[in-house]
Amino acid sequence: MAGRLSTLPAVLTIAGSDPSGGAGLQADLLTFASLGTHGCSAVTAVTIQDSVNVRGFTMMDPLDTMAQARVVLEDISVQAIKIGMLGNAQMVEAVVGVLLDYPEIPVVLDPVLAAGGGGALAVAGLREAMLDLLLPRVTVLTPNGPEALALAPGADNLPAAGHALTEAGAEYVLITGGHGQGAQVENLLFHDRQWVETYLQERLPHRYHGSGCTLAAAIAAGLAHGLLVLPAVAQALDYTHRSLVHAYALGRGQWFPDRFFWARSGEER
Repeated sequence: MAGRLSTLPAVLTIAGSDPSGGAGLQADLLTFASLGTHGCSAVTAVTIQDSVNVRGFTMMDPLDTMAQARVVLEDISVQAIKIGMLGNAQMVEAVVGVLLDYPEIPVVLDPVLAAGGGGALAVAGLREAMLDLLLPRVTVLTPNGPEALALAPGADNLPAAGHALTEAGAEYVLITGGHGQGAQVENLLFHDRQWVETYLQERLPHRYHGSGCTLAAAIAAGLAHGLLVLPAVAQALDYTHRSLVHAYALGRGQWFPDRFFWARSGEER
């Protein structure tokens, strides 16, 4: 059994559920499967959302969510943890309690504050709990530009936000540029209070449902396969961009990334 497990690393997502299948833990599980990992999940919230926006959400009891995570971690050799929607400070506290028992597992945090359509996915106190409790346990933090500025204390530009968020404890901070302007997307990587890398990508024409989830999950999958952070980030950015190039429209709102583009297009993963 050990040999079989070692060929298919396991990744745990702690995230909210999206009934449209485009974002949240559904996006994570699709990404994990596409990138050759086994996906496990602990549900933090049940959302009411579609490709247009979030209509509402109900938080899970943090004790139940963490019971889900613990039974997985006690049974399966999890190689990476991806965290998405946490919703409130109580859920952050519960997650940190579990992470402290598994300090060897790398953690990727997509700090979900709102849906792509603008609907809120957090309540008061979440930002402070993330900064004070969770960031010191995070290997890679993946905010978009608005999230980075909302999270970073006192920052008025993206480099300042990256520096502040590494100072707050995150080992690496990847600020994605999809919300910016111009022909190219600038994704900025920070480490040890330094701006260490810029990844440029073509800006695509649509808005996408679950692109941030896909990126964070892809980084976690790379780490689970044993990649170091920089190659895991570069590989995940490339994978996510190509999933958006092949995105498709299902509903009336954002387009859905094709996380299995390689199976339909003949491209390599």
